[in-house]
Amino acid sequence: MPIEPSDEEARYFAAVEAEARRRLRESLEDNARHLEQDAAVATALATDDHELAAKIRKLGFDGDNAKVFDLLPLVHVAWADGAIQRGERTAILKILTGRGIAVGTEPFRTIEALLEERPPESFMRQSLALLRSVVASRGGSSDEIVDLCMQVAAASGGILGFGTRIGDAEKELIASISVELGDAAGNAVKQQLR
Repeated sequence: MPIEPSDEEARYFAAVEAEARRRLRESLEDNARHLEQDAAVATALATDDHELAAKIRKLGFDGDNAKVFDLLPLVHVAWADGAIQRGERTAILKILTGRGIAVGTEPFRTIEALLEERPPESFMRQSLALLRSVVASRGGSSDEIVDLCMQVAAASGGILGFGTRIGDAEKELIASISVELGDAAGNAVKQQLR
């Protein structure tokens, strides 16, 4: 004959079951929230690849921040010589405002933060690899990104701020960004940088 649980045991098991159902509901809500965030990132990046969007979100670019993800190579170029020049910073922030990204917004602050302290190499590598996938998923090229990189590199000026000399480190990085992003115009970029 089965033994009936005591009232205390019944309350305990009921509480355990209620807690398990609560955790399940939270998990379902979290999953739905992540899917919504992935969809928002995918929309901001003009791609249908939600798996790619999830990776980009994990890198820290969700919501409005996804609007500046494709501008990360500009940050890479600005750091090419180990320091951000005033002209490079100004050029990048001008590009942001030209895209309608207002000063004080989260995407603007994100780029400012990346210009204040050099991001780790792993961040640089991962962001370029993911950006290559974004470009490929759109079926486009990275011409605009590479052109913007060249603008930033030229903004640091030549000797004593005169001229538009692009340094060797910046030239090399722009060429590698062009190749990394799968840009068919990579050879043309290399010719422009000579």
